Amino acid sequence: MSALTPQSLDDAIKRYLRSKSKGGPDSGTYQQAARTALTRWREWLSAEAVDRLEDPDDGARVMRRYAQHLTERVGEDELAASSAQTYYNIVSGFCSYCVRDGVLPSNPALRDRAREELPTDDSDGRQQFWDPETRDRFLRWIDDRAYEAIDADGRAARLEARDRAFVYLLAYSGVRGAEILRTSADEREGRQGLRWRNVTLPDPDADADSGTLRVFGKAQEWETTPLPRQAVFAVRQYYALLDEPSGEWPVFPTEHAPSKYRVARNALKTTHELAEDTIETLLEGTPIDRVLREYEITPPAVTVNGMRSHMQTLCEQADIDIDGEYLKLHGARRGLVIRCFASIGARPKICCAIAHSRRPKTPTRTLLPKNGPNAFQTFLTIVSETLSSRQ
Repeated sequence: MSALTPQSLDDAIKRYLRSKSKGGPDSGTYQQAARTALTRWREWLSAEAVDRLEDPDDGARVMRRYAQHLTERVGEDELAASSAQTYYNIVSGFCSYCVRDGVLPSNPALRDRAREELPTDDSDGRQQFWDPETRDRFLRWIDDRAYEAIDADGRAARLEARDRAFVYLLAYSGVRGAEILRTSADEREGRQGLRWRNVTLPDPDADADSGTLRVFGKAQEWETTPLPRQAVFAVRQYYALLDEPSGEWPVFPTEHAPSKYRVARNALKTTHELAEDTIETLLEGTPIDRVLREYEITPPAVTVNGMRSHMQTLCEQADIDIDGEYLKLHGARRGLVIRCFASIGARPKICCAIAHSRRPKTPTRTLLPKNGPNAFQTFLTIVSETLSSRQ
């Protein structure tokens, strides 16, 4: 058995995918899923990790790290737990093929120490969703909080306005947290938080009362999704308080001071070429937000985990919960989906299946729009606005 290299691993993946194209009528579906899973695994796998796959113990450690990576993606609302298990099982099947093909001595993905890091399958339908009464109560509280802060502090009430815009966007647009916040485990542009250049607000003098967002969706593609009219006012007012931020400025910047100082020091040194003592004097005598703006330094967006923690604090302050838990980010989308499909007569069981991304062949698929950019999310917004007009 020759030593495993990145090239020989890539060649093995190609052989495996070819072998899966020779099956029955469902082979094409599996081949497509396998191609996606193995491509993402290969992108995650470093050259050093490829070398380690051959050793039983090191290989198990590599696959344990991969299981942890998938679990992190689930935690960032970027992947369902059931999908994470599917991805891992596809990689495990490929590794078994490599054993039969003489590429690997054993399958490291089968080791218990690796598999125990996988997330628990969440397809039993017990996940949280925002019910209309709780959602509306939270929105009223977040409204009052923002208005009181703006009346008292004017433009300084940016945090309260940010939180209000975020909650309205979450409640009515159907976007996922990972699509508008920063994902700490993913350095791709689309996972660094929604930017103002990707937000289109409707013209106040035009007939249109909704805008659009451009997000990097769950399918790993850029998508245009509606900014519903219910969220437009909160987002517009927040934008006005920011005093015309640049297009690169994150819509939801972090409030984590160490993160702001870190990017400021780096930019002041590398971009503006200031001496270290000059940088420290500047940062000691000037508020960090002012430094970022005056030197046109873009702060990082708040992370999904950071906003999740902040939402927990907000819910405690508002004395609002669902079954004893704070309002979770993914619960907003599920609540919206359930209401939308219930409004057109879908049975409760079907509504829950859709909300949890389990798509039965019928009648769910007959209810999904088939055309246009992110048509499903557009559909959610249309029905959501119809429901809102009835209240």
